[in-house]
Amino acid sequence: MRSSFITGWRNLFAAPDLAIDLGTANTRLYALGRGLIADEPTLVKIQPETGAVEAVGARAARLARLNQYSYSVSPLHAGVVADIEAATSLLKSFLQRAKRFGILKPRALACAPTGACEEERAALVEATRRAGASAVVVVPEPLAAAIGAGLDISSPYAQMLIDIGDGVTDIAIIRSGTLVTTSAVRTACGDLRHSVSQTVAFRYGVLLFPKEAERLMHMVGATQDYDHERLFLTAGTDLLTGEAVSLCVSSHDLIEAIEAPLDTIIEAIHKMVRELPLQPSCEVIENGICLTGGGAQLEGISGRLAKATSLDVRIANDPMRAVINGACQMLKVGARTDLWNN
Repeated sequence: MRSSFITGWRNLFAAPDLAIDLGTANTRLYALGRGLIADEPTLVKIQPETGAVEAVGARAARLARLNQYSYSVSPLHAGVVADIEAATSLLKSFLQRAKRFGILKPRALACAPTGACEEERAALVEATRRAGASAVVVVPEPLAAAIGAGLDISSPYAQMLIDIGDGVTDIAIIRSGTLVTTSAVRTACGDLRHSVSQTVAFRYGVLLFPKEAERLMHMVGATQDYDHERLFLTAGTDLLTGEAVSLCVSSHDLIEAIEAPLDTIIEAIHKMVRELPLQPSCEVIENGICLTGGGAQLEGISGRLAKATSLDVRIANDPMRAVINGACQMLKVGARTDLWNN
């Protein structure tokens, strides 16, 4: 009775509870009762003269596109908070959108990679608190992704989920609502893009425009098609003259650029499968692999992983938002069970 009274009182006087997916490339924020209120780039634009924050999220990305010499900061590196001040500025701006009349600050459920160390988890909590949350609970990203992908995490049979984000690839075996085995490798889509940019700069003498590396990465995908060379028209800045130029890039060069970081991801997944104990191994063979994250949208990735692991691989519906969708569901349960006091 007392618990329901406190919950009702809080609902009346507090800002709505929040689910946060603070990702290397994009940040998504869900407010209970309000829905998704932010899905924007994880970017903060700084005033070069004063060091003050000029813009965050989509506006910061837009200003960066208009002025290539503008000073922008990405608060995360390899899936974890690397700049607490910048992360705080970003989250504070997003939290203000969920603000309503109330005397209590919102509580937050924030997602973190399983490979995050204690200090990195503490940095996430600190940034979220500084941004305006009264209490923060950190949950593992692959568990949220599994829920968002529609897996029955309460099943007593082991299920495997791979979340390929922008900064980290998180691999997890889930059974009876628990992560029984995890492995995180800090190689992901950002590394594929970076490798494409480096290869084009080295072989063609052109620095690709920001979105071009991503576009080329997706056009080539995870295929290994060296038999049929294709040419892709792209654009960037000539490293000698500084002028904007257009150029054609060979698919062979792009495949070669992507292979090294992609092999790192595939080997980490293969190693996890290879080292599973007999019982969960049999269950994973039966259930296959569920793939989430931005990397799930790479053309041919499911086939590459199926070939490497000899397992069925399926891509979740809406893989990009699997983490925040699952975190939303966890938040709803947490609000009823007072997760922050457990």
